[in-house]
Amino acid sequence: MAFLSLLPEAFSTLETWVVRIFLLLAFLTVGPWIVLLVYDITLYTWRSATYDVPGVGGRARGRERPRAPSLTERPSGIKRRFSIAAAPLSDSEQDESAVTTGSTHEANGTHARTAHELTEDAG
Repeated sequence: MAFLSLLPEAFSTLETWVVRIFLLLAFLTVGPWIVLLVYDITLYTWRSATYDVPGVGGRARGRERPRAPSLTERPSGIKRRFSIAAAPLSDSEQDESAVTTGSTHEANGTHARTAHELTEDAG
């Protein structure tokens, strides 16, 4: 480590052990994720390969062909709805826009109210 070290030669042993400790911590952090990823790929490959095997595979049991999970569709086929909350508006922006807060719940009869209605209730 003499070429890459900023420390004097006397700290070479200490520096070597610090590097080893950090490499161990990195392995302990990343290692389980790598194991899970390899397991997932192996399982998907195994299920895809054995799908057509007579008597054992999924086709013989009447199951669907395995497919990779989707971020936009649930396993039941229903589309996922992604939403990101809007940033809070300043007082002047709230007065000018018809921003609604809350949500619509048709099942229990409640409805969303505008920001203006909420400030009237508070004042």
